[in-house]
Amino acid sequence: MGPGKRHILLIDDDPLMHDVVQIILGEQYRVTCRSTTASGLNVLRDDHPSLLLLDIMLSTPTEGLELAAQLQADADLADIPIILVSSAPPDPGFEKSAPGASGLAGAALFLEKPLQAARLRQAVAGILDK
Repeated sequence: MGPGKRHILLIDDDPLMHDVVQIILGEQYRVTCRSTTASGLNVLRDDHPSLLLLDIMLSTPTEGLELAAQLQADADLADIPIILVSSAPPDPGFEKSAPGASGLAGAALFLEKPLQAARLRQAVAGILDK
């Protein structure tokens, strides 16, 4: 983990996902993993990562969507791009929650689990290399 690497935060309650994302992205990016929204919020506020990978279903089926909406409403954190990840697509009735937000709760993209390494790398690079 060298200096100057872009920082990616993963919030997912599955420890196996932490390992998978570290393996897929760890050589190119600095990856921090957290299991709860509370601990993830601390990282978001303290470190302001370049990208957030956010599981939709944490302690409740929509906790990730709720956090994404909260971040979009927070002037200090709204600029952090979000990729939502889940084993089940989000409810199609969930609307964007902030003016000007695109996608679900302002997320840039949704990826379905299990994550495919090439697709995850492509999605991350597509957002961070703009």
